[in-house]
Formats: sequence, structure tokens, C-alpha cells
Amino acid sequence: MATTTSAKRQASSAVKRAKDEIAAGAEDVANEARAAVRHAKREAGAFEDSITRSAEELAATVSDRLKSVGVDTDKMVDVAREQATDLQRLIAQEIQERPLRALGLAAAVGLFVGFLSAR
Repeated sequence: MATTTSAKRQASSAVKRAKDEIAAGAEDVANEARAAVRHAKREAGAFEDSITRSAEELAATVSDRLKSVGVDTDKMVDVAREQATDLQRLIAQEIQERPLRALGLAAAVGLFVGFLSAR
């Protein structure tokens, strides 16, 4: 009987050690995952900053080159803004005057884009 009790204690002790090791291992994995996420976020932020700087530099270069050949980029921006405003106004007016037609057109465009993206 003493052997059975001793074996039970040893088994119980082994199970407890195994549970503790599993818990410690899970905690280590969770800590490593958190560290990996923090690192990925830092890298993503640095990448986003790099892309933003590159885009700004490209825009400045294009603007400078256009200006060097006599294109007024400021005027182009003003015209584009004006046209966008006019287009927004026309779309809002169309939706107010013919809401069902606008809804039908939006649904048709959505189906078409969905069809194309499914390919």
C-alpha cells in the first residue's frame, strides 16, 4: 500500500511539474508573440514613413520638372479641385432628383466590379 501511495504522490508531482512547465512555456510563447507584434508594428511604422517620404519626394520632383517645362502645377491643382467639387455637386444633385436611378446605377457598378474582381 505504501508503494501505491508513493507512486500516486510521484505521479501527482509529475503531473504538477508538467502543468507548471506547460504554463511557463505558454507564457514564454505569449511574451515572444507580443514582442514580435511590437517589432512588426515598429517596422510597419518605419516602412509607412519611408513610403510617405518617397511619395512626397516623387511629387516634388514631378512638380519641379513640370514647372521647368512651363506647366503651372498650382493652377492644375486648383482646376482639379474645382472639377472635383463640380462633380460632387452633380452627383449629389442626381441622387436627390433620381434616387432610385442612382441606386440602380450604384448596384450595377457594384456587380460589375464584383464580377471583375472574382476573375
